[in-house]
Amino acid sequence: MVQSALVWLFLNAVFAGFAAVAVAAYYADEGEPDFISAALAAVFAGTCVELGMANGYLPDGVLPTAVVGGCIVVALVSLAVGVQRNQTAFQAFRGDARTR
Repeated sequence: MVQSALVWLFLNAVFAGFAAVAVAAYYADEGEPDFISAALAAVFAGTCVELGMANGYLPDGVLPTAVVGGCIVVALVSLAVGVQRNQTAFQAFRGDARTR
């Protein structure tokens, strides 16, 4: 029987990779990072570390816990910046549409 922990670790790693590629592709195209995708990458990376610790694949210590905490901080800050930038862009677009 397949251990489901490895399946979840793999899926979270794949999602983190997709989000990281999305950040890199957006940065290459626009010249600025996609903060929402960066938040998703941080969440999935932190989930991988946490699942690894919970299932005994990583030692339960200070370093993995600090990595998870760092991922949480990066995710929250990236999400806040991304939402604020999207709202500002939407308001600018909406204001421009009314003046035409």
